[in-house]
Amino acid sequence: MKISLPTNSFKHYINGELVAGEGKLSKVLCPGTEEVVAEFPLASRAQVEMALEAARDAFPAWSAMSLEKRGEWILKLRDAIKDEADNLLALLLVESGKLRAHAAFETGSLYNYLTFFLEQAKCNHDETVRDVSGGHGMNLVVREPLGVVVAALAWNFPMHNMATKLGPILASGCTAVIKPATKTPISTLYLGEIMNRIGFPKGVINFVAGDAKEVGRVLSESKIPAMLTMIGSSEGGLKMIADSATSIKRFSLELGGNAPVIVTSNADIKAAVSHCIGNKMRCAGQTCVSPQRTFVHSGIYDEFVKLAVEQGNTAKCGTMDDDANTGPLISKSAVECMEAIVADAVAKGARVECGGKRPGGKEKGYFFLPTVLTGVTTDMLAFREEVFGPILTVMPYNDLDEAIVLANDTEYGLSSYVWSRDLNEVSKISRSLQFGIINVNGPATGPSLPHGGCKNSGIGKDGSRYSLDEYFYLKGVRIALD
Repeated sequence: MKISLPTNSFKHYINGELVAGEGKLSKVLCPGTEEVVAEFPLASRAQVEMALEAARDAFPAWSAMSLEKRGEWILKLRDAIKDEADNLLALLLVESGKLRAHAAFETGSLYNYLTFFLEQAKCNHDETVRDVSGGHGMNLVVREPLGVVVAALAWNFPMHNMATKLGPILASGCTAVIKPATKTPISTLYLGEIMNRIGFPKGVINFVAGDAKEVGRVLSESKIPAMLTMIGSSEGGLKMIADSATSIKRFSLELGGNAPVIVTSNADIKAAVSHCIGNKMRCAGQTCVSPQRTFVHSGIYDEFVKLAVEQGNTAKCGTMDDDANTGPLISKSAVECMEAIVADAVAKGARVECGGKRPGGKEKGYFFLPTVLTGVTTDMLAFREEVFGPILTVMPYNDLDEAIVLANDTEYGLSSYVWSRDLNEVSKISRSLQFGIINVNGPATGPSLPHGGCKNSGIGKDGSRYSLDEYFYLKGVRIALD
């Protein structure tokens, strides 16, 4: 299969200019073929500092611009992205190895989130606080954009992750330095080409690709950013916070997950199985909200496992435009991690009901079959750690309170799932689960919904007006009238 790319030259976007990197040479591999799809120099420390300074210098004019004028630029960018959707998708496919059906929504996310946040910003209103001085004063609360934002993106959804950050950054009047993941940087860098082509105001958005340990530290330690936001692992979030202590900064962090699923005795079993296994096939389970630990009422447990195995065994591994229903993991080490998790579970008494290995006949590509584990205990890696791959554990329960305790037995608190037709059960479970997102009888997503977790899954929200609020600070204006 051959996908035509719009460019083979990938440059960083700093202060409105496309510039070649001055750092070490980076190779981007397609996880589905193991072929090199791009080679370019990463940004140097000096270039990262230039990007920060450009964002700082651009902030006064961009933040002072009327929302109507900023909106014209946002819509111009949005429409240019729509025109380039096929090119962005092509780059996304080769860098991620995803199946086209699993990746196609991402460029649409950019369009939708830019539209939503502009409209949401128009709905923001400054407020008047009641005067207690008997008419001698006026008190206002005014929203002001924070300043420079540093955004570090994850590799699993390059364009969708970009959408959740770029929308509120631009609509709020902030400026930014955005760092894509080094495994999937080329679709992000191409956005720089698009912005350069339409003459987007210089310095407002800067894209620099670089090593997380080196470039990420420079970005976090700088005193220029007012806010640090990222999508990534909990370890990465802790590192960002630790490195940032040079100045007071705001954080919005969407981090790791270990999503529980509670399936009650009156649930729609087929729908629950379809969602759980479908999400282990979609992007090979490499999503922070992917179902991981499934607690099924003992009365329907055997049927649930049977249906899950049947669906899991339909897996057909492939990449990009292959005739397949599940794609590759991001790297060889990710496959080895799945093997280690399965081996740990089996050594401690678990059973592999389906999958548990690499597919046969695949000499190239980082593939691992959708896997269902039973006989799982809480000391196993498959229960305790964020799997971030196509492994699902299934455990029976008799008492609903017991299932809730097990579901909450994790350091993570991002997404969770409930399958039940009983509203009383739904209410009890959703109030008891310690997660930022409770999906009942199927997930919902979109720019208007707040997405984010608690505990070690992070702080803050992506999407919704609650996300936009994080990019402002509140200024109190107290006016003495006489």
